[in-house]
Amino acid sequence: MRPVDLLIVDGTVVTMNAGRSIILDGAVAISGDRIVEVGKAADLRVRHPGAKQIDARGMLVIPGLIDGHNHPGHYLTKGLLDDIATPRRWATRLYPFDVSVNAEQSYWGSMGTFAEMIRSGTTCFSDPGSYQPEATIRAAVDIGIRACVTRSTRDISDPIRPTPDDLTVSPEGALAKLDELHAAWHGAGSGRIRIWYGLRTSFNVSDELCRLVKHRADELGTGIHVHLAINPAETAEVLKKFGMRPMERFRRLGLLDQNLYAVHMGALDDAEVELVAKTGTKVCHCASASMFGAFGCITHGKFVELAAAGATMSLGTDAASISRFLDLVREMYIVACAHKDTHIDAEVMGAHKAFEMATCDGAKALLWDDEIGSIEAGKRADLVLVRTDGLEWFPRPLLNPVANLVYSSSGEAVDSVMIDGRFVMRHRKLLTIDEDLLKQKVIEHAASAARGANIPEEQRWPVH
Repeated sequence: MRPVDLLIVDGTVVTMNAGRSIILDGAVAISGDRIVEVGKAADLRVRHPGAKQIDARGMLVIPGLIDGHNHPGHYLTKGLLDDIATPRRWATRLYPFDVSVNAEQSYWGSMGTFAEMIRSGTTCFSDPGSYQPEATIRAAVDIGIRACVTRSTRDISDPIRPTPDDLTVSPEGALAKLDELHAAWHGAGSGRIRIWYGLRTSFNVSDELCRLVKHRADELGTGIHVHLAINPAETAEVLKKFGMRPMERFRRLGLLDQNLYAVHMGALDDAEVELVAKTGTKVCHCASASMFGAFGCITHGKFVELAAAGATMSLGTDAASISRFLDLVREMYIVACAHKDTHIDAEVMGAHKAFEMATCDGAKALLWDDEIGSIEAGKRADLVLVRTDGLEWFPRPLLNPVANLVYSSSGEAVDSVMIDGRFVMRHRKLLTIDEDLLKQKVIEHAASAARGANIPEEQRWPVH
């Protein structure tokens, strides 16, 4: 056993191990960046008498939360995308920002995203790609968060998603850019950064690009991040362009596999649900983004059926501007409750399933469950301490604490966050970024990015 540096003691440890054990008066023993042992505090104190102790009385100790889909740089467009129909939002806001934002703006936008994530207990995220991925990676390394990152990868353009010709490259050119990113950054940040391969959406990637990306991802043992089967409008577009539904196209191309990570997936039929489960394709559910952008994933999606079929599903916020928040506890509440309403069944989904999606299932979806997603010996020390002394937790704060967190509380209850055995937030204070400097920088760069993309900063009601 490795020598133990630190004991987190006397908390309620929600392990998310195979048995979903919860340990009252528990402890977690840590050596460097790894968990060494989990058990009762009294026992671990005896076994590791020289270790420094962190008092977690009155707190839950939970695995770091995993945001399965987020565009970090879009923090700078928060407040500029509200209540706009999706095609107009893409054409006049999202894509103009994507293609005009520079590296410095992307860095500080990403920093804003990561700071907000950490404050609500997120320790890992997956980015579907931008045109400034290096800036996002540098921000992730600097603040200390864990990440799967790719580059925005496409080779077909259209007027709804305007992209300059110099960014719409050949399939071979697109693959070369992904190869360069992987060679330069995979394993950065002491292994916290993993570079994935990506396909932006099912309607702006050619068959040739799909095959090239699949082949390379298989060679390197990495994942493929794609927006897929988003909504009925996307299905209609893919049918028009390619003569088949998005899932059938990806099946024929050989993409439906254990390393395909498909986001939104709000427009599946029953046969496609079974296909997802059979092939091991991973799914990310961005419930708040669907509600904010009117994708229809809650009303028309098959997420309850996917869960019943055994599909692996994660949760994602999509972006600070697209969900309008990055609090995965709030995200869990939506997923736990919204599907009950659409199915008129109080026993579907629920708090515990939602919590699995944000922890152990999220880790499995990101092909990282050997190291994160649960509190077990040998795993990375990505831990969150959550206060249970707020009135919203009473009168039974530790009776079904996961349900109390999801149904009654929020990310504001997070006290401290550890990633790789290092605290990045302690007692609500961020330790790896100056929060006042961050606020100054995001205000400055949000204004310049909006001007550069010709995005209006509108007031909906008159301000005098």
